[in-house]
Amino acid sequence: MRIEVKKQSGFTLVEIVIVLIIIGIASGLVGIWISRGSGNLEVRKFTKELSAVLRHAKTRAVSEKKIYCLVIDKEEQKYRLYVEDTDYKNVKIVMDKPIPEVIQMTLKGSDEESSHIEFFPRGNSTGGVIEVMHENGKVYFLNINRITGKVDVETEQ
Repeated sequence: MRIEVKKQSGFTLVEIVIVLIIIGIASGLVGIWISRGSGNLEVRKFTKELSAVLRHAKTRAVSEKKIYCLVIDKEEQKYRLYVEDTDYKNVKIVMDKPIPEVIQMTLKGSDEESSHIEFFPRGNSTGGVIEVMHENGKVYFLNINRITGKVDVETEQ
């Protein structure tokens, strides 16, 4: 008579605890890595949103034969999009959005006192460069061409 001993397969409690500890440590490190990169994600998302607003303003200015104006209000930490009739008599706000506290926007153009960009019915604009900078140092530049009104996004190398 033969007695067969069945060998049980599986993991011991110690092995399971060690694997759980390793997973916990890895999760913590990934969380730290993601939180460091979230600033870059925030400034990139904001820059894409702003460039879409500028392109929208140019397109609407041409199609509606009106002047669209983006104004940066640093005091209220907002940017606004206005539409004006070509005779400058009728002005209304189209868009009013906050600028996140961790982001600074600066308009650099031909007139340093100016904090706005206008898009005209012919497709041209006042032009300029909007610098979008996150508090961690990541910088994007939105270049608005004076002649074509085209918006290009560049990052600091």
